[in-house]
Amino acid sequence: MPETDNNRYKIIEQDTTGWSVIPEAQNLTKDECDLKLNEFVRLGANPNALKAVLQDDRRFPNPPNNPGYIPIN
Repeated sequence: MPETDNNRYKIIEQDTTGWSVIPEAQNLTKDECDLKLNEFVRLGANPNALKAVLQDDRRFPNPPNNPGYIPIN
């Protein structure tokens, strides 16, 4: 009986400052991750500059959910 893959993944991209998480490519199943990677490549991203890692990989912290305080006048 095959084991199910319960891991979640995120996609990171290499830019001039190193590897950074793509905010809209987080908490993905393996199949969703494959689809997103193919979509990014189809849209022109360099396949050598993309990488899929586990969602909880501490080497690549997730971007903050809170964009900050925006004052209302």
